[in-house]
Amino acid sequence: MRPARRSGFALVCAAAAILAVSACGFRPLYGIGGGGEPNPDVVAELGAIEIELGPDRLDQVVYSDLLDRISPFGPPSAPRYRLDLTLRQSKQGVALERDATVTRFNLTLVAAYVLADVASGETLTAGSVRAVAAYNVLRSELANVVAERDARDRAARNVADEINARLAVYFRGRTGP
Repeated sequence: MRPARRSGFALVCAAAAILAVSACGFRPLYGIGGGGEPNPDVVAELGAIEIELGPDRLDQVVYSDLLDRISPFGPPSAPRYRLDLTLRQSKQGVALERDATVTRFNLTLVAAYVLADVASGETLTAGSVRAVAAYNVLRSELANVVAERDARDRAARNVADEINARLAVYFRGRTGP
């Protein structure tokens, strides 16, 4: 296929994809809908969530990442919802040398979450998310500690992103189109 035909074909495919997405009823999660009507205020609902802080450093990292996404202006003064988190992490060696020393680890972080109504205590939604972050083992012990902590922080960010997205979708579906 000649370059001019290829770019024309790509343009036609892109236009068809845009038309298909607009015809399927796609609406942005946070923004203004296609018909000009504003979407429900998902941001305000997210901002009314109080996040329970766990005792460990990892709990605090996930808490901080979630707080940045859910309510960037800080915890709500009068929360309507409570988000409880339970974190579990594991580490698995995935690359071995001939002498059976591990040279690469996968760090897996699983977060179970429960969103409850503060007034009634009723569970509104619950779920579990999982993130995997890999890191290499080096000769320096300090470098290994830093690499593992970096992998844990990356997994915590991914977990926070996924929980934020799921909660936003929950609130979007709850308030209707």
